[in-house]
Amino acid sequence: MYEAALILEGGGMRGAFTAGVLDCLMDNDIWLRSVYGVSAGACHGCSYASHQRGRALEINIKYRNDKRYAGLYSLITTGDYFGKDFQLRVIPKELNMYDYEAFKQSGINYYAVATNCETGKAEYLKIEDMDAEIDKIWASSTLPLLSRMVDINGKKYLDGGIADSIPVRRAIKDGNKKIVVVLTRDVQYRKKQNELLEIIKLKYRNYPNLVEAVKNRHKIYNKTLAYIRKLESDGKIIVIRPGEKVKIGRLEKDTEKLKALYSKGYNEAVKNMDRLKAYLEK
Repeated sequence: MYEAALILEGGGMRGAFTAGVLDCLMDNDIWLRSVYGVSAGACHGCSYASHQRGRALEINIKYRNDKRYAGLYSLITTGDYFGKDFQLRVIPKELNMYDYEAFKQSGINYYAVATNCETGKAEYLKIEDMDAEIDKIWASSTLPLLSRMVDINGKKYLDGGIADSIPVRRAIKDGNKKIVVVLTRDVQYRKKQNELLEIIKLKYRNYPNLVEAVKNRHKIYNKTLAYIRKLESDGKIIVIRPGEKVKIGRLEKDTEKLKALYSKGYNEAVKNMDRLKAYLEK
């Protein structure tokens, strides 16, 4: 196992790209000591940490259009666009079994990044028992307006991408000397202010720090991209990103498009494999 950090950006169904990258890493027996997953990145990283190659893609493809998995049915009946019981209990314990013991034995330090709704700050929730602490993954991926807040030990959380979409600074702060970043947007992408900000202000009016975090998210995100580009140009980190603009949405339902994006992720990892190995082994 390499003493390095793996950072997995979110992006909803654009995470199919990440799933492709992770499967390529597993196929090449590349395991990194620490994983920082944000939103969809936190979800896909679970199967990497349990050494279950192909699992993330299979779940996205097989269940994406199941009304229990995601959609208006789930939103209306449960308050969550993505079906919590189906995704956290039915899939991993009945339909596509998650290897909880393999996760425990992996030796990976796993962190799910979530946004504290009271403070508006990112928290990096360490997970040692995926079964007992699965709500930390759920907290990391709860989209504003489309999900209920997640309560963990009396604190309320929403999507980690609100406060820290790409936690490279945290990985450095934690002492990681080598860092691999998987992004779900191309190199030209820059984030704009949330178009639903006024609705968010109304919905979360009792959480002013959360609203402020949403308001400023695009600025922090773009500054982080600039920081990453500098680290990348200096040879201090490795970044794997889509080679072209990703043309699927956060809530994409077309499974053929998801398969194609997965393949692009896998192929991008293949193209970067020699460079990645040289970086990790030097």
